Amino acid sequence: MSQTVRLAISVALLLGALLAVQFRPSSEAVQLRKPFSTFPAALGGWKGEEETILDRDTLGMLKMSDYVMRRYVDSSGRPVWLYIGYWQSQRKGGDIHSPKNCLPGGGWEPIEASRLSISIPGLATPISVNRYLIQKDNQMQVTLYWFQSQGKVVAGELSAKIELARNALLKNRTDGALVRLSSPVQGGVEQTTERMVAYVQALYPTLPEYLPN
Repeated sequence: MSQTVRLAISVALLLGALLAVQFRPSSEAVQLRKPFSTFPAALGGWKGEEETILDRDTLGMLKMSDYVMRRYVDSSGRPVWLYIGYWQSQRKGGDIHSPKNCLPGGGWEPIEASRLSISIPGLATPISVNRYLIQKDNQMQVTLYWFQSQGKVVAGELSAKIELARNALLKNRTDGALVRLSSPVQGGVEQTTERMVAYVQALYPTLPEYLPN
């Protein structure tokens, strides 16, 4: 069996599973363990300095249940923007919007795309996240993001859909989150990425306090 045929069969099975998810009786919405309004203003050596409140139209389009969008700075004043969106249910149009699709709409163009492995204190294996180098006019940013699927880190969009279908069929749950970080390039792309990795290592142990497993 050729790779193309196997891929077509996998996509067909995934589409069938996603349709089953949509028409299966609704599951109970899974609440956050704590609201994001209580998310720490300090993470390790990082301090939160500015928070963004999304307008009603944006919230209506995204259909998320709760979110936090905040700028953190390190001891040298270099910033990282954090966004976490949480969906109690991803049925009937309330699905997670991937940054891969949203960034071009905001005028940002991807220059580089890769996966990044990050070691987290207390975890036996590193997590794998998406890394994008993006540009808009003369501005450059590094963006990291991943999907948090009931305690599991998922990088790829297709893998996230498969995990969603599996959880819906086995647990009757479709809750999930998107974690996205962005930072302007300062001191070079490699240095900016290393700084963001340090932020992820400070951030990640806090996530289980808020996101359901």
